[in-house]
Amino acid sequence: MCDCATRVLAAPLVNRRASRIGRGAGGPKGISADMRKPLVVLGAAVLMAAAQQANALEMRQVSDSGVDPIVASRTAVTAASVSTSPQAPVQQQVLALVNRHRRAAGCATITVDQRLIAAASRHAGDMARRGYFDHESPGGERAGNRVSDAGYVWSRYGENIARGQDSPFEVMTDWMNSPGHRENIVDCRLDQMGVGLALSSDGTPYWVQEFATPR
Repeated sequence: MCDCATRVLAAPLVNRRASRIGRGAGGPKGISADMRKPLVVLGAAVLMAAAQQANALEMRQVSDSGVDPIVASRTAVTAASVSTSPQAPVQQQVLALVNRHRRAAGCATITVDQRLIAAASRHAGDMARRGYFDHESPGGERAGNRVSDAGYVWSRYGENIARGQDSPFEVMTDWMNSPGHRENIVDCRLDQMGVGLALSSDGTPYWVQEFATPR
């Protein structure tokens, strides 16, 4: 379990590169994020339409599953939470939180993409297994490589990573409290997302959030 009282922020990485937030075994949590220069200013009618669309999406999520994903996002993850299915609770909970924040920023909602889930899950699993925490793997693989290797032809991408947060709600709170990570989440130019979750041998959660827009 993480020491949630202690958080360390790392400097954000900029422009189509990755960002991270994490905590080492027994150490503090931390964060960093990929940024693209912010959002265009939208007219009031567009903002209202985006808000209505996001509200409708949240209502459908609740009615389809019978469980409010925002409420459920506070539940601590376990090994059973690890899944690459777009319908898995962790995917849907993070998606609901991301779209709530995007609505507030005037952005359109995003969708979950199986290829981005695969890229994110691969990196989360590699970090948890080999005990490192970085956007670049020990072999030199970077976020753009992972997204491309998953079969996604991108025009834009962003990556957030995190370590030690016990629930989707907690990791999203930490990312939103970091300007760089937040900018990835509310970048109106990013259209799709996938989340990777893995647990290390000592039970520490590793999180990866891939965003992209197809070419």
